[in-house]
Amino acid sequence: MNGGVQIGRLLASRFAVFDGTPYSAGRIVFWHDEHGEFADQLDGIAGPDAADETLRDVQIVRLERNPFALKHRMLIEQPTEKFLVYLTGKLPKDEDNWLLDLELAYGPLFTADKLSMIVNELFPREASAATRDTWLTIMQRTKPFFEDDELVESLASRLRANDDERDFQAKMIAVLLGLPAGEHSLQSIWRQLLEHYARGDTDGIERIKAMGLLDYHWTGTRGIYRFDSADELAHPTVKDFVLWLFRLAWNGFSDAEHGADYYANIRRDFDMWRNDPRFAPVMRTLAEDVFSDLSLDHDIARMGLDELVSHGVFREVDEQLVELLYADLGNENIADDDVQRIVASRQYGLWHDDFTKDYAVIAAASALRAQLRAARPVMASITSTQAGFRIYADDLYRVDGCYRRFIAAWKASSRPFSGRMVAESLEQEYARYQADLGIAWQTQVNTMTDWSIDDVPSQTDFYVHNVKKTIDAGKKIAVIISDALRYDVAAEFRERLTSQSRWNATMDAQLGVLPSYTQLGMAALLPHATLALDPADHYFVLADDQSTKGTNARTSILSSVNGIAVDAETLMNMKRDEYRELVKSCNVLYVYHNVIDATGDKAASASDVFGACDRALDDLDSIVKRLANANVTNMIVTADHGFLYQDHDVTDAEWLSENPSGDVIWQKKRRFVIGSNLANKPAFVTFSASQVGLGDPNSEHVTIQIPNGIHRLRLQGDGARYVHGGAALPEIVVPVIHINKGRSASGDARRVEFRILQNTDRITTGQITVDFLQTEPVGGKISERTVLAGLWGVEPDGQATLISNEVPLAFSSTSKDSAERHVPATFLLTTDADRFNNTVIELQLSERIPGSSQTRRLDTKAEYRLQRGLVIDDGFDF
Repeated sequence: MNGGVQIGRLLASRFAVFDGTPYSAGRIVFWHDEHGEFADQLDGIAGPDAADETLRDVQIVRLERNPFALKHRMLIEQPTEKFLVYLTGKLPKDEDNWLLDLELAYGPLFTADKLSMIVNELFPREASAATRDTWLTIMQRTKPFFEDDELVESLASRLRANDDERDFQAKMIAVLLGLPAGEHSLQSIWRQLLEHYARGDTDGIERIKAMGLLDYHWTGTRGIYRFDSADELAHPTVKDFVLWLFRLAWNGFSDAEHGADYYANIRRDFDMWRNDPRFAPVMRTLAEDVFSDLSLDHDIARMGLDELVSHGVFREVDEQLVELLYADLGNENIADDDVQRIVASRQYGLWHDDFTKDYAVIAAASALRAQLRAARPVMASITSTQAGFRIYADDLYRVDGCYRRFIAAWKASSRPFSGRMVAESLEQEYARYQADLGIAWQTQVNTMTDWSIDDVPSQTDFYVHNVKKTIDAGKKIAVIISDALRYDVAAEFRERLTSQSRWNATMDAQLGVLPSYTQLGMAALLPHATLALDPADHYFVLADDQSTKGTNARTSILSSVNGIAVDAETLMNMKRDEYRELVKSCNVLYVYHNVIDATGDKAASASDVFGACDRALDDLDSIVKRLANANVTNMIVTADHGFLYQDHDVTDAEWLSENPSGDVIWQKKRRFVIGSNLANKPAFVTFSASQVGLGDPNSEHVTIQIPNGIHRLRLQGDGARYVHGGAALPEIVVPVIHINKGRSASGDARRVEFRILQNTDRITTGQITVDFLQTEPVGGKISERTVLAGLWGVEPDGQATLISNEVPLAFSSTSKDSAERHVPATFLLTTDADRFNNTVIELQLSERIPGSSQTRRLDTKAEYRLQRGLVIDDGFDF
């Protein structure tokens, strides 16, 4: 910046503000060049030969012996001309300076000294002389910084006239680190340094050192964060800081000498770094880097479950936590409420993403065990077919749902050996439950003279009860039939749908047909007066003597009520105009979906049947949305049958020891037999065709037999884990979900509400504990939420400053008891709070914007007057 060209540019900026009036700024500039370095270049810098057009009409005058003549010329003779007054040598004292009034009026003094020139020409001119002297003193200690034009220009754009020496140096460091304008706090500076260090880059701290700012940086770190390096006399390193930081975090931000409030500043910033999803990867890298150096292996290994839960900085904590949870589940010495609480608490931890699958297995395993325990006394209430059906539809289906989720989570787990004992134990317990439920239900089935239950709708009446009345009312309706959509899967779909805005769904149960297999179940859902087995094969079904085999045959039957059948894949591949036209062309649309049964019926894929259930949930959601987009407002989701599944090879006790016999056996499946005059045997329940609602007058000798309980018939080939066709409750309790999409905001899904229980309006110490109440249970359209809460001081200009740690608060309780929905949080005041003593501060809350790493401020807040008796200024605020 020493050349005449640069000086000309700076002088031009001074003259450029001249507006042509005598006393306008920019008319007269006083240039002090003590050693006359630029005396020979004056004519090239200003005057007719100047390179810059702005300076060509500037008159150059040299101050010699008569300042009064010069003053007369500039003020009286040529009051609207521009002058550059060139001064050399030592400047006179103010009392001896006869041009002082003009210097003050048109100043400040222009100087060719590089640092002075930067201060005078580039930095805020509104700054006081004392402030400018302070800046210049710092600049003289940090000259390398000001040799770089880009650094200088960036600093100049950030400076404000009232910036003191701390602000000035903090902004210098911010420039060196490439921080965005406006960010120069110690928190921002260390965030950048930590990010550099995490990727093995020490360039940032080296630049700070090279520019002479290292002492300032570490002094500020000690003063604000209470950082205590091993050797106060030597400069610490970034790794020294990282080791100190994570050791402090491990100890809960307290040590033998100081409590948590002493370290409130660094705790606040650590929480901000950890809670920011964009910065969490850096924190994980740093944690892994220092873990072995801190020698915490033995400490973690000896900790119990409760003590481990209070830690969350290192990956090894979650490793040990998962192992202990598996062990406690295996030993059956931990309650489900405690397991779910612990798993929920880890959801917001630094390492949760690495252990999501493990925690899903643990939560599902614990929930399954709890449901299995709760099911035992309920099973004792199965004293009639009606009671058994209702108990399963109202309660026991949850056991099957928990087992399904557990097996799905277990198969996705990355830790198959740690939980094997738990998995094997639960598998055995679920198998016993299935068998015992099968026996209890079979006792009631044995009393039935025909396949019907009082006050329970039959699947054969589905069309009349659920579809016909809608069509008769002049409304369109769509029926989505998902093959093998078991009752527990349907219940999960209903919950998923109703959790979404404007969607409403109710679910009922109907008694499925017997045998509970696809061809008969699908036929029962069609409009008909009679059903009969096709005499050509006694497997496929006739409805009013018409074939029900395949989509075309079903469309033929539906055509009598202006209906059409379509498979789901075809519907989902249609373009918008095509599926809308399809809906317009009929009064009733039957959509056939087959994912679960298609997977379970094949031996090679049967073990993935629960994965297929998850895929079916996604498919059904898409199908319903597509139909709604075609203006279908009435929809039903149902199934042809349910199923039994166990994730173990069928044991000898689960195989049927007897074989059916009779005049002829037409169909022999693992869960049912169709023949003529089948012999009654204790291992089977036997019905005639008419007793199960098959009214073919030519088949009076047709007999249906079902193995008792959950037994399977021995047949060649694989595929016995997934079965259906029998009379077990999971096979014959068939869901009917009625769906409609509302148009009012009252049907909107929303996050759970909460409020602050403020029991004081004063804060008189360095911390405060605040109680939050989740005002309603989570469930249905009300979803859980996590918010960040912190105390903020409000500046006179309205800008807010975080003056405490930020605490994540999880509102996720499903309890109906409000006493169980309290969430306490403790806030520790930082030294920034001292500036707001004797003012009103705010407890503010924010939450992450869905699908984004950004947050939004919530309207809920509380105000407190901060009245601390003694406030100490540490003097090191960035």
